[in-house]
Amino acid sequence: MNSGTPTRRIIFTIALSVLLHSAALWLLQVELPNSEALLPPLSARLEAVPGQVDVPTPEVEPASPPAETEHTVTTSSEPESIPVTEAASPVAATPEPESIPATEPASPVAATPEPESIPATEPASAVAAISEPASIPTIEAASAVAKVDEPVTHPLPKHAQLKFVVYYGQDDFKIGEISHQLEISEDKYVLKAETKSTGIARLFKSYQLIQTSHGKAGNFGLQPEGYEEEQNVSSGKQQMAVAFNWTRNKLHFSHGGQTELPPDAQDILSFLYQLSQRPLHNKILSIAITTGKKLEKYDLEIGAEEEITTPMGKLRALPLRRLHSQDGDGMEVWLGLEYRLLPIKFRQIKRSGGMILEVVISDIRVAGE
Repeated sequence: MNSGTPTRRIIFTIALSVLLHSAALWLLQVELPNSEALLPPLSARLEAVPGQVDVPTPEVEPASPPAETEHTVTTSSEPESIPVTEAASPVAATPEPESIPATEPASPVAATPEPESIPATEPASAVAAISEPASIPTIEAASAVAKVDEPVTHPLPKHAQLKFVVYYGQDDFKIGEISHQLEISEDKYVLKAETKSTGIARLFKSYQLIQTSHGKAGNFGLQPEGYEEEQNVSSGKQQMAVAFNWTRNKLHFSHGGQTELPPDAQDILSFLYQLSQRPLHNKILSIAITTGKKLEKYDLEIGAEEEITTPMGKLRALPLRRLHSQDGDGMEVWLGLEYRLLPIKFRQIKRSGGMILEVVISDIRVAGE
């Protein structure tokens, strides 16, 4: 009995719970239809509202936002015109991601020709630089060639004094001295030379030779009009002279007689200085020279630069040697490359007597241009 009472209570409780739940569900089912019945009038009014909204469509404010979006698009397009492809590429990249790889490879392709054009101009500038402060190694080489292959003249100084030592033979036996003095004033020149014996040689034989050459001076160099020579020896004094008549192209000798005067003829003294005014790029230089007794053609072979020893030290010189002389006498002249191509050494060889006189520079003084 006692055990059965709790069981009945439980059964009664469950049954009561079921009845309560069933009543709640039934009440819900009854209310839901009532609430659903109220919805149709609301839905009918909603259908009327869209009809009224469709009539004033242009005045509705939602139409302006699209216009604003269009302005935003146009404003983004304006900066596109400034950076060209850079602003256009981000716009294309927004709607279609595929356009991003399309524009990105396009920009490097466009950039490729631009760097190619830069190296194309750089070598051109380098070439232009080589043909001009080139013209630095290229330009020095050209000037060195020009010294040999092109006529180069060196203006004679207005005032010059040169002193030489005279040796007999090739044993450095000093027998005398020579002094040259050149004076150029306006378009005239006077060149004097004095040779005299010195030392032991003077005890055996007193000798003095005074030479004077004078004439016109200009861009062409020296054009002698007269040459005089005076020798003072133990037996007496000897004089001779020649006159250059350029109007009639005649050369007159003081002892009598005359001969044709070829262009650019020189006397035995002036030719030493006129050599610097002649083109020295050929292998052979031909020049007509008078000694005061006769007029001869001298063919001088131009040699390669060499270094000679002088009382002034070692000097760079350009040698010229006489070829095929009629009487067999030889002559050699060295022009100073560091001294305006002035004579710094010359040698006379007398084949008849076997005498060799060698004259070497000992002092140079110049002034004026």
